[in-house]
Amino acid sequence: MNAQAPIVEWAQAEEAVGADAARREFLTFTLGGEHYGIDILQVQEIREIDHVTRVPQVARFVRGVINLRGAIVPIVDLGLMFGFPEALPLEKASVIVLNAERRMVGLVVASVSDVVGLADDEILPSPEMGERAIGRAIAGIGMRREANQESADASILLLDVAHVMRRIREDRE
Repeated sequence: MNAQAPIVEWAQAEEAVGADAARREFLTFTLGGEHYGIDILQVQEIREIDHVTRVPQVARFVRGVINLRGAIVPIVDLGLMFGFPEALPLEKASVIVLNAERRMVGLVVASVSDVVGLADDEILPSPEMGERAIGRAIAGIGMRREANQESADASILLLDVAHVMRRIREDRE
């Protein structure tokens, strides 16, 4: 038996732990047939809602507000914010409640998928996509890889939550 074997196994285990520590986790969801991701550290909860209280004179993408355990939370249709023509039916959608910049906001999305870990080398910078709302809201593109594969398996558009929050505060349609 080789005396070096336990040391090599320990070093490989430490490398694996280090690789996991360098990974960032994203909650993935679908919208308009594409996969998106939000930094899991900014997600407070995932909810289903079927009714919101409408608020007059707000941007078209603000569907209304809900009372979430005593906090009034604006509900934003991410598809409408991105310029999609139709609002998502609340009865069929999911709401991702974010807690960002000490404020809560609910994002209406088609469906929530799962949590994905991405290493730094699996996150590519966002290409220049012009001045459209969706282009400015994408912070990067995650290229998920399956184990032991060199090529990317699926791309995930990573949302810039700070930009989305600014847009909600500033847009006065």
